[in-house]
Amino acid sequence: MKSIAEALAEAQNLAAQRDWQVPTQATVAEAERLLELVSTTWPAFEVQTQADGSIALEWDAGAHGWLTLTVVGQNTVEHAAVIDGDEYGLSEAFNNVVPDWAQELLQRLHLAPQRVLQ
Repeated sequence: MKSIAEALAEAQNLAAQRDWQVPTQATVAEAERLLELVSTTWPAFEVQTQADGSIALEWDAGAHGWLTLTVVGQNTVEHAAVIDGDEYGLSEAFNNVVPDWAQELLQRLHLAPQRVLQ
């Protein structure tokens, strides 16, 4: 798993080479807060900086789906996901807890698909 510091270093290198924004301190603070909230509960994920200066936490559960939680320094968490073929996307207020729908998506992604017993 890449740390926020490693993701920031990568963003700084990319910003020097092309049109890439380095995340603001507000974005970094939100990412650190989100990371702290999810790192002890949910399996490994990737930390990525985006060209627009946002920071994303990304989970990939193979054929079951994927989830990305993104912060932009505006006290919101944006999420995008495909879980069992269903697509999700929403922006929620973010303070000191993982927002309700983001929490629901994390649970859906990490629950093993129900197997039908015959």
